[in-house]
Amino acid sequence: MKEIETTPTTPEQLLQMLDARMAMQRAPRGPSGRNRAMLLAGGVLFILIAAGVALMVLSQMLADLPQHGRHASAQAAAGNF
Repeated sequence: MKEIETTPTTPEQLLQMLDARMAMQRAPRGPSGRNRAMLLAGGVLFILIAAGVALMVLSQMLADLPQHGRHASAQAAAGNF
C-alpha cells in the first residue's frame, strides 16, 4: 500500500483550516439570527396565550362547580317535603 505522508501542522494552522471550513458551511445558510428571534418570540407569545386560555377555562369550570354549603342545604330542604 502506498502511504500518504502528512506534513506536520501547528495548532494555529489547524484552527485556521477549521475556521475556513465552518465559514464555507455557514455561507449557504445565510443569516438566521432574525428568523430564530422571531420563532422564539412567537413561541413565548403562544405559550402566554395558551396559559391565559387555560386559566379562563379552569376559572369557568371552578365557577360551575356546585358549592357544598348551598348544595347540602338544598338537598336537606328537598328531603323534608
